[in-house]
Amino acid sequence: MNPMNDGGAPAPLLVTIRPTAEVTIKAPRTRDTFLRKLRLAVKDALQRAGFATRVRVQANRVLAEVQPKAGEDAGLEEARAALARVFGVGSFSFLEATARPELDDIVAVGTELFAERVKGRRYAVRCKRNGRHAFSSMDVERKLGAALNPGAQVDLTHPEVTVEVEVGERRAHFFSERHPGPGGLPLGTGGHALALLSGGYDSIVAAWQLMRRGVEVDFVHFRLGDLASERTALEVAKRVSDAWAAGSRPEAHVIDLRGAMDEMREHVAPNLWQVSLKRLMVRAADGVADAMEAYAAAEALEGEDGARERGRRRARRRVDALITGEAVGQVSSQTLSNLRTIDAAAARPVLRPLIGFDKLDIIALAERIGTAELSAKAVEECNITPVRPATSSRAERLDREEEGMTGGALEAELARVASGASRLPLRSLRAGEGWLDALASGAEAPAGLGELSVSELPEDAVLLDCRSEAMRRWQPDWPRVVPAPLGPVDPAAFAKDATYVAFCPQGQRSAAVAERLREGGVRAYSFVGGEGALKRYLEGR
Repeated sequence: MNPMNDGGAPAPLLVTIRPTAEVTIKAPRTRDTFLRKLRLAVKDALQRAGFATRVRVQANRVLAEVQPKAGEDAGLEEARAALARVFGVGSFSFLEATARPELDDIVAVGTELFAERVKGRRYAVRCKRNGRHAFSSMDVERKLGAALNPGAQVDLTHPEVTVEVEVGERRAHFFSERHPGPGGLPLGTGGHALALLSGGYDSIVAAWQLMRRGVEVDFVHFRLGDLASERTALEVAKRVSDAWAAGSRPEAHVIDLRGAMDEMREHVAPNLWQVSLKRLMVRAADGVADAMEAYAAAEALEGEDGARERGRRRARRRVDALITGEAVGQVSSQTLSNLRTIDAAAARPVLRPLIGFDKLDIIALAERIGTAELSAKAVEECNITPVRPATSSRAERLDREEEGMTGGALEAELARVASGASRLPLRSLRAGEGWLDALASGAEAPAGLGELSVSELPEDAVLLDCRSEAMRRWQPDWPRVVPAPLGPVDPAAFAKDATYVAFCPQGQRSAAVAERLREGGVRAYSFVGGEGALKRYLEGR
């Protein structure tokens, strides 16, 4: 249904979105916070699907006005698919009509809308109200039901058509179909965690399970061998981020663990290599999480916002836990004894949402999520022991054997994370440039060109100065330099056929600006190393 406005333009599609019951039963202040997060996620999902939209919270509902697209169904199917992947949504309906919240008006509009539809069929009328009215929900159901009854049959148990009316303070909404959402809690309400990602079935499904519970998830992949595994891991993480991460901005980090793994082999008995490798991974993941927090703190200090907003930004990037896809008994390192030994090496809680799942259950979830096809290509790189692996271990023995490991190779990798050099903003990855395509060809990613960062300037680049007025003491000697807005960045204000390279004092804000522009379809990069690195580069040309 796509009625026209008085001016001849298509009227907006109206959608009522019902949060899950878990959201609606929260205490009022908590519920308001969850609904705000849900509103932002709904808006993000619809905008990424290409819709112009306005979204607001009304009572215990989220209401969206969506500008229809060209085509026979006005984009209904695309909007439905987008909303079906927003965590925290219990169900949603496209509104078929509205009326004034007066009993006679509700009956008149409902009769006109549904009389032909229920004729010769079994039907039921359901009404919910919010606010104060001169009538009850039962009054609506009885009076509208009576108006629809000629030629139809009431069946409150198994109706063929359900006429639903939701009456608010300002309008009454009519619909007849409920589309299921994914359930769970809105992203951002459950804290922030870092998922150890192999690219196989288990790790991405484990991350998705925690995302469904409102946890914002970033990813770390450890390079243990060739690039095939790395390529698959990034593709899997991007697919989940694009499809399921509305309301958040996931990032990935690739950490070369080969040097640290060689050191481990020199100090640990071969039958314990599997367990020791997993301990190395959780220690490295803890280090990545610490470095991410350090980077976020530096970014907050560099921003133009007040102390309160800077504190909020730091808190949003606090990493509360690690996520793995382990399940009891699946491989030798996943016995309870070995899991206990692995956990002893972690400074953060290690969450294992698949701990009791069968492999077939995990694969079925991967198919639902949309990652099964990619994960089937994943290369197993963790099976490194040449002898029969230990299925039982003690943390005390591993502590003694690992005592001689210096960790120097790992420290260098963590320094890249703390500087922002390893950061891959997944939703900004684009085909045709950077990491994914370098990996797809079997080559290393270019040394100076990450997915979002450059260390050299293309000849036609426009330098985007992200410094505040007070910090613009040095001016780069470059043909085209334009100031970036100090407030929100609107990609629509930038030329789509230009190449922008943003810079700032340390490189944090420029990366955020480039990421925002990239999401809006603008070719944008951040100069790695900030103002000092740019100055050295220009002086050395």
